[in-house]
Amino acid sequence: MKFDGITFSTKTGKMAHLEIERLNPNILTAGSPKRMKMVAEFLECAEVFEGGRGHIIVNGAYKGLKISAISTGMGPASAMIILPEIIEAAEGELLTILRLGTAGSLQPYVRGGHLHIPISSIRDESSSQAVIGLEFPATASPELIPIMILASEMHGYRLGENLWIGPVHTKDNLYFKETPHFSPRREFLKQRLSSFREMGALSSEMEFSAYCILRDYYEGKIDKRILTGCILAIVNNFEESEDRIKIGEVDVSKLEKDMIKIGLETFHLLDKLRKGEPIELDKAILKMISLRSRRSLLSEG
Repeated sequence: MKFDGITFSTKTGKMAHLEIERLNPNILTAGSPKRMKMVAEFLECAEVFEGGRGHIIVNGAYKGLKISAISTGMGPASAMIILPEIIEAAEGELLTILRLGTAGSLQPYVRGGHLHIPISSIRDESSSQAVIGLEFPATASPELIPIMILASEMHGYRLGENLWIGPVHTKDNLYFKETPHFSPRREFLKQRLSSFREMGALSSEMEFSAYCILRDYYEGKIDKRILTGCILAIVNNFEESEDRIKIGEVDVSKLEKDMIKIGLETFHLLDKLRKGEPIELDKAILKMISLRSRRSLLSEG
């Protein structure tokens, strides 16, 4: 049976919510429209389009590669609407989709101003369960992890110092799941979040599980490879208190620009690797192997 996609079809052939027909195969995404507008500053021949629903679409080129950037809105429910339109509109046999987001720290050694590259997502949200139950894992594309580390280190981040890899907590409610002490269900939610921390979740964000689940869904439906990765800017330090989380002490504008540069360089390094050019992947993998144990990092804190 032919698969024509799951997104709503319009008379014009454009995607119902993004209002576009085609996208480039190298795609940056973020919840923030402002962050996606910033991408245009780093592209050649950049064109910026804003749809009726406020989603920003940027098309352009970076070192000869065709790039698109799209704002997805906040939370997994919005991502589960916009990502299918992105995947179905993107051209090419290999799609690479990188989320550039923000997150709150869940570990004392993951500090505001650091970056987190998730290797997997804890699916503490209900939107992706319409596709598959929670027993199914949400994992980043492993091929991208060492490439993203290389790109990050090219822009001043060092693995195990201000750059981290590990699981991320993905939620569908910001205030009551990241600060469960405010919830009438505080004891249940606090224990749940604490268990994720104890198992090594590094930060908490709101969309990445949708990327992983939709990648696995679509790879069984369309004749394309889809790679999904994520870079998260940590916007606050972890505090074991029952106060409101304080943000604003971190220069988010710098982090946003750094994430954009890292995302674009990831596309470039991936392209070089596919062409058979050396990119020192072995150095990145050695750094991954040489990371200190979580226990020693916690003891130091």
